[in-house]
Amino acid sequence: MFGRRVHHLISEIPTGSICTLLEIPQGKIFRIVEIKGGPGLHRRLLSLGFHRGDRVTLDREAIMQGPVLVRNLTADTKVALGRGIAQKILVEPIGDNEG
Repeated sequence: MFGRRVHHLISEIPTGSICTLLEIPQGKIFRIVEIKGGPGLHRRLLSLGFHRGDRVTLDREAIMQGPVLVRNLTADTKVALGRGIAQKILVEPIGDNEG
């Protein structure tokens, strides 16, 4: 189900710019800035261990527009998120000196 991602348009996102989880390059570390959604989505993501300020990375993307596998480095978890939910999570790249 999860395969190697071949078609990705964005290779590098400048530090300080905000984008969604669907737009980030695989393997780079990002920080969750905001979750665009209602209380139900916030509650669901909190129960999965996703909080504002957490460091996340995109592990893999399923073929045929399926879910994305996201690794939360802060909580040390991996979760498959649907594209609709991943599109509502806004992230910013972490600079090289911020670890």
